[in-house]
Amino acid sequence: MTILRTTITLFTAIFMFIYNGITSFLPVAIPEAKTEAELNELLYDFDVKPLADEIVVVSGLSKDERAAVQCLQGLVSRDKPSIFINYGMDSATELKELEAAGYTLLYKDESGNNWDLTSLINRYSSHISDKGYVLYSDSDTHSQINLAFNYATVNGWLAVPVSSESKAIAAGLEKKEDLSTTVLDFTHEETFYDQYKDEFRKDCLVHLYADASGLRDLAVQQKIFITFVEDDDYVARAFRDKIYGDLEPASMILGWCKYEIKHTECAGRFGHYVIPSDHSFNMSLLTCNRIETGKIGAENVVAPELDPSKHYIAIVWSDGDNAQWISNGYKEFHTWQSYDIDTPITWTFAPQMYKFSTIAVKKALDNKDNEDSFITGPSGAGYARISKMSPEEVRAYSDLTAATMLKSGISTMTLLDELNNEIDFALYANKLGYFARYDNIKGGVLQIDPDEYTGGYGGGRGRVFFANDKPFVSVRFSLWHPSGDASQVTQEWLKAQADIINTYPADIKTINGYSIINVHPWTVGPDDLAYFVSQLDDGIEVISADELIAAVTENIPHKDAKPDTAK
Repeated sequence: MTILRTTITLFTAIFMFIYNGITSFLPVAIPEAKTEAELNELLYDFDVKPLADEIVVVSGLSKDERAAVQCLQGLVSRDKPSIFINYGMDSATELKELEAAGYTLLYKDESGNNWDLTSLINRYSSHISDKGYVLYSDSDTHSQINLAFNYATVNGWLAVPVSSESKAIAAGLEKKEDLSTTVLDFTHEETFYDQYKDEFRKDCLVHLYADASGLRDLAVQQKIFITFVEDDDYVARAFRDKIYGDLEPASMILGWCKYEIKHTECAGRFGHYVIPSDHSFNMSLLTCNRIETGKIGAENVVAPELDPSKHYIAIVWSDGDNAQWISNGYKEFHTWQSYDIDTPITWTFAPQMYKFSTIAVKKALDNKDNEDSFITGPSGAGYARISKMSPEEVRAYSDLTAATMLKSGISTMTLLDELNNEIDFALYANKLGYFARYDNIKGGVLQIDPDEYTGGYGGGRGRVFFANDKPFVSVRFSLWHPSGDASQVTQEWLKAQADIINTYPADIKTINGYSIINVHPWTVGPDDLAYFVSQLDDGIEVISADELIAAVTENIPHKDAKPDTAK
């Protein structure tokens, strides 16, 4: 039966791959846009509970014990979130905001000691069903910790590693399931999934390797299935495809992976999108802590008055699709703000942060100056490869993107995909129309793989595509050190990059006069960007991406075009 089931699953996966591959290439009539009221209905949400008046703050635990506490955190958050694990990162800001909101923070237990698993179980034992626990080997084995947490989600038991079992027993818990001595594979996981899949959400999945400490509390709280698949494991990939196929259209894949392109393309083949969030912490509490914030985007941006003697560029700092980057401090953004440099920089920002952490949204807004602006991270509502989606899947995903952009006020989107030839570009341009049909989406920035988001000399390199009279401008130049090593970035190299930009022509009537400059966050830091900007000539004018999209819309012919020269 196992061989037969695996064969059927593989056949289904192959069929879906061929079907999606064919339908993704078929241009179809684009349907009418949904109304604002209909878009608001698409903003499906997590099950949000009010926070408890007292928040227990836990710190200093071993990785294994902290994993057990994280499971308890998720169980407690089903009622009233009240456990906060201090991972460092930006916990200081989050705790400060919680205290300012009137919550009492408890750093010590009733005996005056730091909280540990025993004292936490004693405090919250009523949240553990049947006083039971599921035992697993350790928090370093994907199959062990993920399946144990799935058992906890379904049964309400506490997932406990072997190293912490004595504390669970001392606190009066009883073992209900023992996975610890079993060598688990995807046969076990598939059997469990087939039996309990209806107990889990159908609009979300957590894809998380063992080393990651985040998200599992959210999975237990919100009843989200957890798995992790290595792309070189064909049996596991077939199982993953089965799960993805069971999800609703445009579902959210939380967590991360080993191979970025393969993972995001897999999600795209089923019409889903990824939120990089493997180190997003305390989400079961932070998602429930909804505070009023303004909109992060700038709506109704008008084109600036242009000087015909200048070349206009928008500098876009990428990787804001990364939810953990924003919630764990958004360091580069806040560092740049401290410089008080009078140069507008555009920052990518995940619009779903309004769901994950309004504290992080508030911090960004509090520190934003008038020069800086935000656009979505790739590709709209999340990291999606729309080239792999069928027209119906693009429709569903574009609807969700329009809804999240309306919520955040962001009007310019970023799309990241791999396009290798003119056929790819033509088919992709047709799909842009699904997004352009929405009034609140004014256009976009295209980050095209391969070749550092510029798509190579025969690819993007500043090309503009118009959909519904709205421009989608590809990255023309990427400030990305070829070594991939930030320590190799020198002022000489930065000046050489600026000298290339300084050769770009002034021509406000064609795409020749406008460029998107991508900043790669893993090799170029705020100090590097400041020096790069200082080396730009007077003939280069930096504006926001919103302003560039507005200027291109107003000033150049509304037809697809390439810059005359692409350097």
